[in-house]
Formats: sequence, C-alpha cells, structure tokens
Amino acid sequence: GVVSGGQLLAVTGAVIRAGMVKMLDCERQFTCTQCRHTFTVRAEAELCYNIPKPVRCEGIDCDSKTFKPQTENEPRCGRDVQELKVQEQVQKLAVGTIPRAITVLLEDDLVDACKPGDDVTITGIVIQRWQPLYPDSRCDLELVLLANHIKINNEQRNSVQITNELRDEINDFWEAYKNRPLVGRNTILASMCPQVYGLYVVKMAVTMVLIGGVQRRAEGGTRVRGESHLLLVGDPGTGKSQFLKFASKLMPRSVLTTGIGSTSAGLTVTAVKDSGEWHLEAGALVLADGGLCAIDEFNSIREHDRASIHEAMEQQTISVAKAGLVCKLNSRTTILAATNPKGKYDPNQTLSVNVALASPLLSRFDLLLVLLDTHNEDWDKIVSSFILEGKTLDSSSPEDAGGTDEIWPMEKLQGY
Repeated sequence: GVVSGGQLLAVTGAVIRAGMVKMLDCERQFTCTQCRHTFTVRAEAELCYNIPKPVRCEGIDCDSKTFKPQTENEPRCGRDVQELKVQEQVQKLAVGTIPRAITVLLEDDLVDACKPGDDVTITGIVIQRWQPLYPDSRCDLELVLLANHIKINNEQRNSVQITNELRDEINDFWEAYKNRPLVGRNTILASMCPQVYGLYVVKMAVTMVLIGGVQRRAEGGTRVRGESHLLLVGDPGTGKSQFLKFASKLMPRSVLTTGIGSTSAGLTVTAVKDSGEWHLEAGALVLADGGLCAIDEFNSIREHDRASIHEAMEQQTISVAKAGLVCKLNSRTTILAATNPKGKYDPNQTLSVNVALASPLLSRFDLLLVLLDTHNEDWDKIVSSFILEGKTLDSSSPEDAGGTDEIWPMEKLQGY
C-alpha cells in the first residue's frame, strides 16, 4: 500500500503482459522570456514521463511565469521505457482468492529482459504515479514498481549445457551396449516418461519426434520440413497428457496449451492496440519456433480455429494480415497433439471418422498412434501395482531389456 512508497522491494510473479518498448525524451530546456535564463527540466516516472512546464523562473531576482521551450536543439537525452504487468503466482495464493497484479516500469538496459509467461523476481522501488491533472477532474493515482533488477526463474532453460563429462558418459554407455544396441535403446526409452508403465512404441515415437529430422531442399527449390508431427488418439486414462507434459519439460523451448481455450489468434498471432498504435503479439506456435508445441484436447479446438494450424504444420510459416500489419512469421515447430475419439473407438471405422478431424489436418501428422483401453484385468493389475508400489525401470522394461541401468535424469536426457 501507500506505506511501501519509496521502499526497495522484491516481487515474485508471472509476467502476463509486456508493452511495447518506447523511446522517450527524458529532459527539455526552457528559456525565461524576461531574464533569458536557460534551465533543464527532467521527466519523472511519477508523472508518466511527461515533462511538466516550469512554474517559476529559477533565475536570481526573477519571478517570471512565462517560458519558451528550446525546440531548435535535438533531444539530448533519450530513454527506453517498457511497461510490464506482473501477477501473483497461483501456487502461492490463499484458497478462493483472485491473483492481484502490479505494473512494473523497466528502463534502459532492462527493457525486453523478459517475455509474457516468464516467472520472474523483480527488485525495485515502489513509487506513486499519477496522470496529468486537468481542471474538474479527479487525480488518478496508482502504485507502480520502478525496476532495478530482473531475475528469470523459469523451470525451462533456453539452452542445454553439454559438458565433456556428459559426453564421455554417453560414449561409455554406448560402448557398454556395443553388441546389444536395442537394450541400450530400451534403457533410454524407459527414462522417457518413467511414470507411465510400458507403452514402448509410444515412448519411441515421442523420442523420435523430439529428436527431429533434417530439413531438405530439393533441386527444384521445394523445401521438405525436418520437424515431425505426432497425434496421439486414445481413450481417457491411457496416459496421453503425461507424455505431453513430459515432452514440454524435456524440450528447452516449448509451449503447452489446451484445445478448449485456444483460438486462432492465441495459436498464431494477435493484433493488440497499445497507446494508439497496433502491434503484433506472438501466439503459441510462434513462441514455440525451433521447439515443441504440445496441444492437449486437440478435437476441442473450433473448426475455423483449427484451419489456422494448416500453414504452420506444412509450410512452417504464419502469414498475417491484421489491422494494417502484413507480415510472415516463422513457426518451425514440432506439434505433439493428443485427442479423444468421438465416443467409443470403433476399429471398423476410419481414423478420420473416429476422431472427427478433417483429412487435410490428419494428413499433416506424420505419425498417428491409437491408444485403446482394452479392459484387460491382468494388464490393469500390472499397471495398478506399478503405480502403487512405485516399481523401477527393471519391472517396466520389455523382456529383451535384461538387467538395465538406472533411469536417466532429465538433465542427462536433455543433453543427449
């Protein structure tokens, strides 16, 4: 509140909105019309960076109240300014409360230090800011945080550090399994989403999709994309969402979204008006450029919103023509989607009928896997005992795995 004004605080939260970076004039010179005295007035954050007109001349023995700004000189001092909206962390809220937000001002080298969705700790000074005052209008006062330092605490790292020790460890691992490469492969697959029992075909498909391929350009100029797309179709309770969550944690650059709340603007690009100017804000497919976009409940996306994914999946670009802004953005992303069949899965019908997705969209997925709940009592007993007893890799490996090593940690998998 007001008591915190002028204090240095550290605030932890999530960035929900980042404004445009503006370059503002931070000082202006005025000349007194009587004594010709020249003095400088600086812009202050408390006044929304407006430069106020001086009230009285600062010269000796001069009480003049008329001044003339010096316009012939170019601005001597510019400053980059950006506004953020930071919201409380949801996991730290009390029961039944709505998360509150505070405006944060970034200056100079701190601008563009974070993007929407980042988990940040911001150190700064609490100041009171008000809009310019007009006659017969109420003073609009708000508390903002003038940032001094930003630390990004994202669980996902932008890059993976590969050390020589890790490289030697992986070389030794394959040297040990030189004559049994499939056993070594099964060790790696068992480390993929270890909380799910079995399903080695799915784990292998997810691993291959995350590793990706190589982009090729044919002699005629045709470009063949290197990223593969995977669609998991299955009954509820077959572990589809677990694979999506694990894959988004494993990839250094990834976006996880759910179909029911995704629109075409949220997936591609949205046009936002900020202080009278239109600008583009990136959606999920643009943010995941060079990484993974995981979409759960894929069949819940509305039909006309689903059509916006077609270009991103095959041409790997997103063409935008909104609010006078025409451009083309890259979206070289791997799409990993999960969907439920429409009712009970019918093996006699085609896949397009079962999942109620149009064939143009299904044809863009390189791999489609169907996970069925077979209602087998013996299988259910094995899976339930695996969950309850928390068995290790040896019990969930296929029969040909034999005695395998321990489960690889997340950092080792990322480095591999």
